[in-house]
Amino acid sequence: MELSGLLPGQKIGKLTLIEELPKKNGRRYWQCVCDCGNECVVQANHLKSGHTKSCGCYRREISRKKKLDLTGQRFGRLLVLGCLSEKKEKGTLWECRCDCGNICICQTDGLRRGATRSCGCFREEKRRENMKTAIHFVDGTCVERIASGKLSSANTSGHRGVYRRKNGGWRATIGFKGKVYNLGSFQRIEDAVSARKEAEKKLYMPFLEEYKKNEKNSSRTTE
Repeated sequence: MELSGLLPGQKIGKLTLIEELPKKNGRRYWQCVCDCGNECVVQANHLKSGHTKSCGCYRREISRKKKLDLTGQRFGRLLVLGCLSEKKEKGTLWECRCDCGNICICQTDGLRRGATRSCGCFREEKRRENMKTAIHFVDGTCVERIASGKLSSANTSGHRGVYRRKNGGWRATIGFKGKVYNLGSFQRIEDAVSARKEAEKKLYMPFLEEYKKNEKNSSRTTE
């Protein structure tokens, strides 16, 4: 039999050559044993060129080494505990523990892009913070405006809802639920201010108390 230039016992990569096999379709082949224990038949030209150096286990090892492993890495509030499954249509799923103690399942893309940084507790905290600074209208009434007691830039009397009349007297009004109520005209500013404050007690105070009560109940249901 014509020799291929290779010898039994020769080592190429992880392969040890056992014996040369009869030609097939004009090509030479060798029976080989891999370091991993598997036996395989390899074309002689592939052995000589270095194209084939194992039964295929080396390629699989390289693939595993290159495989992304997020275990132990931290993303925002999340610590990756380990890989759960690999789904091509959704990407790898990871089990994570949030700083708040919750365990959640996250996708690779969400973690690496920064879209997923907690179990959801961070988003809920931000929502509550935004609720505190947001402007809320209930039945046409701005809750923050009537609760703050701040004067508008157009006010010249120093008291909300109290205005100087052309005849020198004073007029008191109050706005509530989209309407403006005239509280009367007065000669003295003190009387106009008193009328305004009395109206605030009757309209604003019950309204704000009811709003706070509803907000408290709403926050309990979302906890």
